[in-house]
Amino acid sequence: MPGPPASGPNTPAPSPPRASESRRIVLLGWDAADWEIINPLLDAGLMPNLRKLVERGVMGRVATLEPALSPILWTSIATGKTADQHGILGFLEPDPVGGRVRPVSSSSRQAKALWNILSQSGLRSHVVNWFASHPAEPISGAVLSNAYCKIVGPWGTEWPIVPQSIHPARLEDTLAGLRVHPGELTGDDLAPFLPKLDEIDQKTDKRPFELASILAETVTLQAATTWLMENEPWNFIAVYFDAIDRAGHHFMRYRAPRMSDVPERDFELYKDAIDGFYCFHDLMLGRIVELAGPDATIIVLSDHGFQSGRYRPSVPAGAKDDAPLAWHRSHGILCMAGPGLRRDELIYGPGLLDIAPTVLAMLGLPRGADMPGRVLAEVFESPPQVETIPSWEVVSGGAPAVVAAAGDDSWAAAAVLAQLADLGYIDSVGEDAREALRKLQNDRNFNLAKVHIAGGRPHDAIPLLQELAGNAADEHRAGYLMYLAQANSNAGRLEESREIIDSVLAIEPNRTSALVIRGNLALAQGDPDLGLEYLLKAEAEWNDSPHLKHLIGRVYLRSGKWDEAERCFRAVISFDSDFAESHAGLARCLMETRRWQDAANEALEAVGLKFNLPGSHYVLGVSLARLGEKQRAARAFETCLRLAPETQGAQEWLARLHTAN
Repeated sequence: MPGPPASGPNTPAPSPPRASESRRIVLLGWDAADWEIINPLLDAGLMPNLRKLVERGVMGRVATLEPALSPILWTSIATGKTADQHGILGFLEPDPVGGRVRPVSSSSRQAKALWNILSQSGLRSHVVNWFASHPAEPISGAVLSNAYCKIVGPWGTEWPIVPQSIHPARLEDTLAGLRVHPGELTGDDLAPFLPKLDEIDQKTDKRPFELASILAETVTLQAATTWLMENEPWNFIAVYFDAIDRAGHHFMRYRAPRMSDVPERDFELYKDAIDGFYCFHDLMLGRIVELAGPDATIIVLSDHGFQSGRYRPSVPAGAKDDAPLAWHRSHGILCMAGPGLRRDELIYGPGLLDIAPTVLAMLGLPRGADMPGRVLAEVFESPPQVETIPSWEVVSGGAPAVVAAAGDDSWAAAAVLAQLADLGYIDSVGEDAREALRKLQNDRNFNLAKVHIAGGRPHDAIPLLQELAGNAADEHRAGYLMYLAQANSNAGRLEESREIIDSVLAIEPNRTSALVIRGNLALAQGDPDLGLEYLLKAEAEWNDSPHLKHLIGRVYLRSGKWDEAERCFRAVISFDSDFAESHAGLARCLMETRRWQDAANEALEAVGLKFNLPGSHYVLGVSLARLGEKQRAARAFETCLRLAPETQGAQEWLARLHTAN
């Protein structure tokens, strides 16, 4: 890992604070896990171990980040930093030695992860399979990198441990023996996922092998994690399971209700696979909780959700899914249980960047001021005294940076690249190294531009997008121009944004994304009628879009057409209950029509999904004040003003409430 930024030449780096050695935390990453699937399984008694955690802890929906790519998200979870801070910008990176591309690595991460911070603070951590954790870092504890469990070669052939995938080296022989190859699994092992396995012709249908590959790696990770818990001392464990995400991309299209493009026979054979993986994760959770003991805090987290209903992308039989991100939903899961945490409660508005500061607080350590997230004080029975230091990056101590050795893990890298290409996240890496590097740099710059836009830094995104659009082939240029127009709009450069969009519409007059942006620009320039005209034209091209329906509702809201706006927002929510902005719009409609209790409920739903919505806190405050709940109303207005200090209505309401008291 790269060293901390240099301070002054005569300024010694501060020593690390000491953590509480009596506390223990297990952080379980379930990539793409979604309450939409979990809740019915909980109700049916099929995930009893997670239900126990929910009943003795807190749960909520956690907002993802943009772009919703797993290496970016899981590195943000581990560091508490955004991608422009931690430096992981996608699945691939340039290989500085070989001149080709390779999977992202720990040696390219530019920020300390929790396990680095805890090592500096006197605690032992075990890290298993975390994204971008290869080569394994020499921390206090053990690291099994994301190359450890990768399957190389057919069953029965030599399967050596990938160099630098395990720290400390003394554990290599033991942990090598815990790995499971798909060839070891039997029909009985697959039966909970494929009850009709004996009816599948496995000579022509390779989907059972895909499932076996996912299951074998998952079993390997569980075996290694539980072995470390039983045999090595620890204060913090971070384990990443990608099975739910991988299984989703392979098998979610077969889950009930049957999609129109899925043959009835395929539906019958594979409809149980997804629920099988959720239930299997629950079984693994039970053993981990048992080994952790009653005094440990357990955190179960996903980086985003996964489409499982009507918005599942349609992929024809035998075709490759070329839009894997279309499967991702905006909110993942979060469940925390342990000593000192609230019990059986919902929490509202957590984000991925809040996890690292909260873990540090649980261990008695300060949050870095350069961590954009917050400590989730509401999960504690007694909110902790949150301390802050300028940055953990300048705190001294810890292991030196690890540098990837060249050429010694090519088989594992090839396996990772093949898996990512199979899931549709990357194109297959061909022989033309120069072209592969050019495309990689474009992808990284595009992702960085998206990070800047999502982080409210559109001026930083504009030059990146201008260069991408200027050098792009015709088939890619329009996509870059869409984001360039959005960045200009966000930066207040409305005329520049309009010129860009009009240039796209001159070539593709029915391009829905361009029509949407053009409609938004008309709204921003004070012409709601023209904005509605563009949006309705886009809706004619893309009628099944909740995002577009939301934008149309927003036009009605701005025009004071409360009934029309309410119908739009309710339609969006009926399709996607996690659409925070539509809950916010509906709350506003309800407030304007003096339905105070309903408005408060919807405003709570909005901020529960996305805390950083000052308008919803304002609506909540007004509604609670009208209901006579003055203290709660004051807290809502105070939150609104923290997020948007210029909100005059909130200031006036607060003054009125304080005067009344």
